[in-house]
Order: sequence, then structure tokens, then C-alpha cells
Amino acid sequence: MYETGLQVICFGAINLDYIFEIRKETASILGIEPHQEYVRKDEELDPILKILNKEGILRYTSGGGSAANTAFALSRLGIKTGFIGKVGNDKEGDFLLNSFENVDKGGINRGGRSGVALCLLIRGERAIILFPNANDELSMREINKEYASSCKILHLTSFNSDGSFEAQKALVASIRPEIKVSFDPGALYARRGLEALMPILRRTEIFFPEKKELEILTKKPWKEGALEILNLGPKVIVVTAGGEGSYVLTKDEDFKVDATKVPVIDTTGAGDVYAGAFLASYIKGMSLRESALNATALAAQSITAFGRERYPKSVGNLI
Repeated sequence: MYETGLQVICFGAINLDYIFEIRKETASILGIEPHQEYVRKDEELDPILKILNKEGILRYTSGGGSAANTAFALSRLGIKTGFIGKVGNDKEGDFLLNSFENVDKGGINRGGRSGVALCLLIRGERAIILFPNANDELSMREINKEYASSCKILHLTSFNSDGSFEAQKALVASIRPEIKVSFDPGALYARRGLEALMPILRRTEIFFPEKKELEILTKKPWKEGALEILNLGPKVIVVTAGGEGSYVLTKDEDFKVDATKVPVIDTTGAGDVYAGAFLASYIKGMSLRESALNATALAAQSITAFGRERYPKSVGNLI
């Protein structure tokens, strides 16, 4: 059974996030660098965890994954939100389902081992090692099209596997034309290139690339790339740029919102909170500028603690 009348359904990976603080020497042992995202095989997880438990400090454990974080933030902001994805038949899967609070879980399948993300903070800079597991096994036959068509906005984020990516494209092609699509590609999809993403971009209303992702995707300076994508389908492009702030572009508007200066503890999920707060504001009829201001404030709030500790608490967080 699932809830009806959902305003947003998020569709993407669900991971159990382990947030560790580590030294540069430990990063060298693991062969990783800050600001990078790595995908590893499941059999590598336990040996890496052994190193981290010995050499690092576990700061926080929480539900994660870009789409999952956005769904969590949307629900906290009073938006009726559902989710499509897959978790394992394991205790980690139980934890992840419980971590969703009021998000409707009617579109979540179970099978295999749950996805894990090791979020590693190296002197305040982040690297991620992903173990996709069940996320890579989601197929179109597991998706309830009636459930997916019960929303007003379908928000998509990236998967690692071709199979899950194909399921997203197939679903976008099958939903009713009045359903709006919101799309946050992440680095994984940016590296696939424009041609691969076109089946989704053509249907996208609001596009949420990070500045560097936009340059990877279009192979052009970010502003030039954003203007090109405005001609491919999206009506609103929201470009996030970390401490630099964010940029909102449409065919009629083009403005920047500066980042809010706060003490940074953990940037994991900041872009996901931004997307959630922007969509919540947009749904409530606010202007694009008001939506960006809300998103900026709440994203800044989220990075002052670990994981989801400082995610929005209520609708009152919006202006």
C-alpha cells in the first residue's frame, strides 16, 4: 500500500552513510583524494571499514543518498513526499527505512545488500567511497507506474549502474505529461555526457547541476553550458557552487545568491538539502529568488553538523 496525493516522489539511490574523520595519511593508504567520489565492489567494504575503525573517528551514521536526503528534507518542510528505490534485506535496510521518518515508502523495494557510502572528512574536505549494492539492482519491472504517476513532481538523482539509469529513463518516458521532472545529475551522470541524459533533460522542468558537473557534462564553461541546456528542455537551471553560492538561470532571469557563511563541519548532503528547500519553496508558490534564498539558508544550516543532524525541522524554516 502507498499514500496517494503525493506532491513529490524522489527516485534515486539510498545508502547507509558512515561519516568518518580521517588523516591525510589514512587517505593515502586508501588511495583517495578530497573532492572525489569512488565506486568500489562490495567485497572491499569490510577491509576498508577495518582500516577506518582503526585509523579514523566515526562521527555519525545516518540514512543517505542524494534522492533520499532530498526526500527527507522535503518531508521535514511539510511536502507530502514519496520515494522510489531499493534497499537490502538486511538490518541496514531496516535502518534506512526507519530513517525516512514521514516520507512514504510505497515505492521502495527490498533485495540483496543495502548500499553504503563512506563519507570521509580529510581536514574538513570530503571524499566518498560508494558501495552501490542493491541500488545497482533496481529494474523497471520493480517500479509501480501507478505510484510513480501519483505525484506532481518527480525528482531524479543518479545511480551507478546502467540498469537503474535505464529504469529512470523508461519511467520518465511513461509518466503523464503534466508531471514535472526535477533532475540533480551528480558527478556520476555528468560523466555520462549530454547525449546519454537527453531522454531525461527533454522532460526536465528544474535542473540542479553543480558548477563543476555542468562543465563536465557540456565540456564548456559553466555559464555557456547552462545557456545551452536551457534550449534543450529545462525551464529553470539552478547551479550550485559550494561556498561561492548558487546561480539561477531561466530564459527571462539570471541571478546569483551568495552562500551563507557558517562554520563548516560536514558538507555531506548540502546540495540535496538545497534542492529540497528550493522545491518546497517552489511548490508553495514562492519566486525563484525566494526559493534560492531559502535553499541557501537551509543548506548552510545543514553543514554545521554531521549528516542529517541540522536538516530542516519544520515548515517554519521557510521564509
